[in-house]
Amino acid sequence: MKRMRSPRSREQVKRVYPVSLGCPKNKADFEKLLHILWEKGFEFTLDPQEADLFWINTCAFIRPSVEESLEHIFELGAIKRATQKLIVSGCLIERYGEAKLKELLPEVDEFYGIEPFKYFAEEEPLERLLSESPFYAYLKITEGCSHRCSYCTIPKIRGPFRSRPFEKILEEAKKLLDKGVKELILVGQDTTIYLRDKGEKRGLILLLKKLAELPYDFRIRILYMHPSHVNEDLIKEVMGIPKVVPYFDLPIQHAHPEILKAMRRSYSPERLIKLVDRIREINPLASIRTSIIVGFPGEGEKEFNFLLEFLKEVQFDYLGVFLFYPEEGTLAEKMVPQVSAKEKNRRKGEILKLQKEITKERLRRRVGLEEEVLVLGEDERGRLFGISKIQAPEIDGVTYIIGKENPLPGCKVLVKIKKSGSYDLWGEVLPLSG
Repeated sequence: MKRMRSPRSREQVKRVYPVSLGCPKNKADFEKLLHILWEKGFEFTLDPQEADLFWINTCAFIRPSVEESLEHIFELGAIKRATQKLIVSGCLIERYGEAKLKELLPEVDEFYGIEPFKYFAEEEPLERLLSESPFYAYLKITEGCSHRCSYCTIPKIRGPFRSRPFEKILEEAKKLLDKGVKELILVGQDTTIYLRDKGEKRGLILLLKKLAELPYDFRIRILYMHPSHVNEDLIKEVMGIPKVVPYFDLPIQHAHPEILKAMRRSYSPERLIKLVDRIREINPLASIRTSIIVGFPGEGEKEFNFLLEFLKEVQFDYLGVFLFYPEEGTLAEKMVPQVSAKEKNRRKGEILKLQKEITKERLRRRVGLEEEVLVLGEDERGRLFGISKIQAPEIDGVTYIIGKENPLPGCKVLVKIKKSGSYDLWGEVLPLSG
């Protein structure tokens, strides 16, 4: 347990302006801290001028996330009055160290690392103050990573892989479901090997089955499934649990065998193709998402074209693209030849252009089908929308509700897909049978 300490003059602090950056795992940690602050009588505001305390929970996974974190710190530091405090927590501190950041960021009053709730509670709190939507929540099941990919800073920032206790996850899930959450999204650096560090090879399946037994009307989604650990048995067992949506998030990062080897990703393009084919054989309507890194050292035109052809063949439903950055302290930092920034951006654009057409075509095939949609609310244009089983919130497209029916946010409804676009679907609510 890390040392406990409180923000300076906490008894005078009443209103908090919170900023949460980075991945869903970071968000889940921050939501636990927000609950602790709320229990201690703190209030929250979306106006920094009204705040007594600014709290930024940072991300530092790659260079752009570090830059974004620093921009928020500089912006709030510039408007901070003498009576206001600025606190910074999260990955930035773990990556660069508190001593160094104190010198670089004198405007910051206090620093805390990852899982900032640990500084204020003897035990990990299981209550959360949901910051994104009251109808879905990220449920962290693992922390850290032991894969040691050559480009990745996560092991340095978050430490080795470790599983959260089984019973704590179940208890946290119950509390979220009691609040009205309708979709639990399991997250971790590698969700597929949950409990492997405790000697249990089927930990993820055991957890999914226990979660599915909880007597609530909800569904379960799994993110961050490392392709090395997904096999036919796992696919069949996951799809055999009714509350688990047929959605596979498989971050492959690349496809060329030499680039994969340099990345320290232990699979071949042939295995990836077989994996995707098997998922679709078992369930043709399953959605498969991936993420790609372009511009890794040694990625020439030959390797990039190989990746493009691979993506054309595999046809992922959704895909995210990241530029490679030579992150300090990683093996890939000094690998050669490096790819120019201009070329990396060109390749990213080419992949996004290709994937837009692939996603558009795969969504077109769903027109006429029935999809279960979790209604989330209205967008900025007043359109009612939600997420279907094939769409993860915040990263994929959405499904717009059209027609005469206007279901309330938080409802799960069955719709018939009437139209599709490049990323989104449009569906009409079907009448209840009987």
